[in-house]
Amino acid sequence: MKKIRLSINWKKVFRFSLRVCIVLGFLASVGFTEHRRNVMPCAEIVIDVDDSLGNNFVNQQDIRQIIKDKFGNLIGQPITSINISLLEKIIDGNPFVLKAQVFSTVDGKLKVEVKQRTPLVRVINAFNESFYIDDCGVLMPVSSEFSAHVPVANGNIFNRETEQRIRRVTAREISDSTFYPTLLEKIFMVSDYVHSHDFWNAQIEQIFINASGEIELIPRVGNQTILFGDEKEIDIKFNKLYAFYKEGLSKTGWNQYKTINLTFKDQVVCSK
Repeated sequence: MKKIRLSINWKKVFRFSLRVCIVLGFLASVGFTEHRRNVMPCAEIVIDVDDSLGNNFVNQQDIRQIIKDKFGNLIGQPITSINISLLEKIIDGNPFVLKAQVFSTVDGKLKVEVKQRTPLVRVINAFNESFYIDDCGVLMPVSSEFSAHVPVANGNIFNRETEQRIRRVTAREISDSTFYPTLLEKIFMVSDYVHSHDFWNAQIEQIFINASGEIELIPRVGNQTILFGDEKEIDIKFNKLYAFYKEGLSKTGWNQYKTINLTFKDQVVCSK
């Protein structure tokens, strides 16, 4: 009876065994890391408030106080026991906060990143209530700690802060004869245009609503009142005004006219 010799490729066996050891080592490492993470205490709360746009409605101490009021002292508590999604939701509830992101790091730190809202205009209504409208069309309260350098809208405004939010509309909707924006939406549309153009952002300091419900603009330079009319053709009206500034007032002087009327088609009508 013949004997059968088995030929074993020890190199393949070694490579296979090495792979198995690597996989088992990796799984063990992951398990150890996960166990370590489950019991790891919160070592530090790191808060970053974005103030790159010059807004200082909230600071690190404000956010730290919000966390303390709702969760107590988180230092020393297991990282995994902290309800991160709830914490984000609570911080998002601050009227000056646009978005909060909360996450933990492998070394036990709880990181909180906060982006503030950007106001476009401050409204002072007929009831002497004061509030902001931000670039998302959300109404914000004023702050006792910080005042934003934005145009002020006042005059015959009877809308209240409780409206909370206004619509962001397209140019097509504005030109639609069946579209009737609220007064705050008109103010928002003009303010949004002003904010998005550096020249007008530096030039327009007040939006006044007259007794007829029309928009008047008060510039920083010059003593004239700019009759803007309604919210239609905003870009065309500002382009006409810019051309008049460049070709007219730059030659006659900024205080030559008392009123600049932009409501007429293809022309600017002035009165001394």
